Amino acid sequence: MTFSLLTEPWIPLISVDGARREASLSDALLEPERWRAIDSSIPVEILSLHRLLLAIAHRAVGPDPDPRIDLLSTWPRQKIQSYLERWRDHFDLLHPKTPFLQVAALADTQLTPSPWTRLALDRSSGAARLLWDHSVDASPVLLSLGEVARLLVAHLQFAPGGLVKALRTSAVRGPASGLLLLLPVGATLQQTLSLALVPQAKSRYETDLPAWERPQLTVEELRAGKKQVLEGPAHRYTLLSRAVLLQPTGDQLTHLLYAEGVVATDDSSPAADSMAAVIQTKKGPMPLLLSERKALWRDFQALVGSGSATPAATLNHASAIRQELGDRRPIDLLAGGLLPDQAKILLWRLEERRIAPALLNQAGLNHATDRALELAEKAGTGLNKALYALFSEWLAQGSQQKPDPKTVRSLQDSVQASASFWSALEPAFWLLVHDLGRSGDSESALLQWRETLKAAIRDAWQQATTSLGLDGRALAAAGTTSPQIGKLLAGLKV
Repeated sequence: MTFSLLTEPWIPLISVDGARREASLSDALLEPERWRAIDSSIPVEILSLHRLLLAIAHRAVGPDPDPRIDLLSTWPRQKIQSYLERWRDHFDLLHPKTPFLQVAALADTQLTPSPWTRLALDRSSGAARLLWDHSVDASPVLLSLGEVARLLVAHLQFAPGGLVKALRTSAVRGPASGLLLLLPVGATLQQTLSLALVPQAKSRYETDLPAWERPQLTVEELRAGKKQVLEGPAHRYTLLSRAVLLQPTGDQLTHLLYAEGVVATDDSSPAADSMAAVIQTKKGPMPLLLSERKALWRDFQALVGSGSATPAATLNHASAIRQELGDRRPIDLLAGGLLPDQAKILLWRLEERRIAPALLNQAGLNHATDRALELAEKAGTGLNKALYALFSEWLAQGSQQKPDPKTVRSLQDSVQASASFWSALEPAFWLLVHDLGRSGDSESALLQWRETLKAAIRDAWQQATTSLGLDGRALAAAGTTSPQIGKLLAGLKV
């Protein structure tokens, strides 16, 4: 039995004429100018499929000089075709000795088969229950091998860490899990791959081997928790963070063997993931992570590398290509990822944004966005203090004791005035970024931003006071605490 990912359709793509279809790896990589984008509603699937295509392109193209501008016009089809042909057997999902991104040695274990939902990050499986899904492990539906391949690629990259209890006790999270990933995108798949194919030194290229170029893992290595240093994007984008072996029935599947994979260790550079920005923390430089409480725009300093942050290598590379071409148009970005809490999945996210190359290399414009974010954080902190005072005053009416802080914060959270404040600022901030990239007028942009902040503060305060009603108790609490809002508004200066 065979299922070659080089010839079988399994990658969902949108063609340049808008048609939607599934394509093989060969279709996607040998004729990327035909395709506009990967077509999926699942963020981790979009990001992981791009990472797989980039891993193959890294190995096939080689360590070319920076920037790889020629790839935009002349795609190295012969190199890629030769590479795919060389490793053809390793791209067979069902090969008996070298199954794609799997561990053949699991066939010799006594592991109990798991349902395919074990791979699906949006499905219930075992104790990992999701409110919107009612999958039953005892009777998984049949899944096509193309769908399984997509699940496998995404799972290995984004799996949360936690207990597995197969060959060892637990497994570490996938190499992309938790990171805020940034992928520059072009008008075609060829442009996207060219913009994100960050060059490597020859010495690093020689050790940066993807999973299919490495020896098959043994059960003994898995039991011992074999460690692998992440050597570069090809290795990182294909890491076997879990050991999997599919158990198909014909061209469909319900179950698979599942166990802990290798234990990844980063090299000395925290910027090892080309798609992640690096920030300075108390513990030293760290990759930028997704946050439950912060949207992408609030980490804009890390995205463009202002202050002590370093932008993602993919974004730097795309900017260098645009500069060499003299193309000042904004760079389109996909930004997102998956945020776990140990073995649980908290959220996944994918945003489409645009950043002018000028914002990556002009200190004056970076200062303006830094100041805008600084003012927003100051306003948000001041608003939270005023809201706490308002609800504390309202709860304390008629009592000689101060209310329990937990009760105050619970009431404050239920009203959602602070959340409304931040959500109102997001579209305004991206408009500021657009205007700065187009006109470069920092002074006007910041003055407009200050007015936007004031309006958002007033609206949030109105929402909070209105939520308490219009009786004497509510009016007294608002009257006592309103001066804090006046002081906050007066202190917002650019």
